[in-house]
Amino acid sequence: MIKFLPISRMFKQIKEQYYSCLDEVYNEDNQFEGTYCKKAEQTLQVLTGRKHALLVTSGTAGIIAMLLAQGVRPGDEVICINYSCPATAMPIKVLGATPIFVDINQYGQMDLSNIKSKITDRTSAILTTGLYGDTFDYDSIKDLGIPILNDSAQSVFNKYKGQENTKLGRMSILSFSTNKNIPVFGTYGAVFTDDDSLAKDIYVIRRNGYLNRDVGNAINHIGFNAQPHADKSAQLYCSLQHAEQFQKRREEIANYYHEELAKQEISIRPSPAYSKSNNHKFTILVDNKASFRDRMEDEGVETQMHYTYNFAKAPIFDHVGGSFPYTDLYVRHAISIPCSPWHTDAEIETVVDAIKKTVTAGDRNVQI
Repeated sequence: MIKFLPISRMFKQIKEQYYSCLDEVYNEDNQFEGTYCKKAEQTLQVLTGRKHALLVTSGTAGIIAMLLAQGVRPGDEVICINYSCPATAMPIKVLGATPIFVDINQYGQMDLSNIKSKITDRTSAILTTGLYGDTFDYDSIKDLGIPILNDSAQSVFNKYKGQENTKLGRMSILSFSTNKNIPVFGTYGAVFTDDDSLAKDIYVIRRNGYLNRDVGNAINHIGFNAQPHADKSAQLYCSLQHAEQFQKRREEIANYYHEELAKQEISIRPSPAYSKSNNHKFTILVDNKASFRDRMEDEGVETQMHYTYNFAKAPIFDHVGGSFPYTDLYVRHAISIPCSPWHTDAEIETVVDAIKKTVTAGDRNVQI
């Protein structure tokens, strides 16, 4: 079986360096932050072009920290995407605010064309999200006067009109895990900003709300425990040394898929003209994605469904309802095929051969 994500191969390139780093970590007597936290944050500052990079325990923790730093409180409204990983909208709900959903467009990105109709006197932020390795149209909302908080969890190396995605917004986050373009085992994340005051707030928030443990009554902010771990920071630092190599391999695979699948008249999720994809996921649209998944598995290829839910119909979000036609389209038809740096050429060719064997006339008729 060709796994969607061959995790066992993932860290062979960094294992020796990582083990060497761990010797330093465990001799440093600092389980939080420490040398490799600083090294990883400095590397991320260079990579993103942001003045500040602050590590946190996950991308979800990063979103919560952004919302808190922005001052989002119970009763506020935050405009967000209707179709994504639940970790996008759930932090809004956790903080007692109300997510106001917008649909995606044909590219699988936030449809911002009618966003003005979503803004009320309770709107405290727009939480933007880029999916599949592409991004939203930042210029269409940058002058609305509403703070933009950018969930760029999937978007490292994505370029918006030539600009690094994580530069978009008042703050932004990245997520690191085995399924992200910069991998670590488990979960990790980072918050980015160019604002010194916000950076200080994020630092305090990730430390349970206090700046200095040695001073009485020094709780400075609403916060929670999202402190970076020394060993995970070392792993991230090592992964960052290979990030551009990993990214180049993803692009090679995606280019091959585009060339071969076009011959099969398969609907490939398109990228908007303003966005250069990082190929976080290679997603196609087929007639019945559950059936397609099963047929591909019979051919020895694992696929994954991204995603299978419409937030506006979910009980946890109070069944707010509404019309979300592109969300419904992607929920029914979107499925991702293997596209990681650790897949071999032979495996990627096998994926294409499996699609050729299993594709149906209905799969070829899906229109985006």
